[in-house]
Amino acid sequence: MSHNKKFSGAQLKSLRKEAGYTQEELALRVGISRETVSAIENEKPETINNIGVEIISKWWSVCRQKASQQTRESFFSAVMDYFGFKLS
Repeated sequence: MSHNKKFSGAQLKSLRKEAGYTQEELALRVGISRETVSAIENEKPETINNIGVEIISKWWSVCRQKASQQTRESFFSAVMDYFGFKLS
């Protein structure tokens, strides 16, 4: 599935930091390299444009328990927007 929008690397970085993980710790939990985490967070076009739903889902699963209510709501909104869903 191709999306015109990209997911925010800055938002994913904020989520990781709020959860208290280093790039290396998150990479181990998500199953990607630390370099890939860095590329996603810095929105390297060749990485951020190809980020898969599976990676976003794993990132969220690792970080969500330590995220604030505001961050959880913001992330949910970003995911809904990314997939083009509207809440009525």
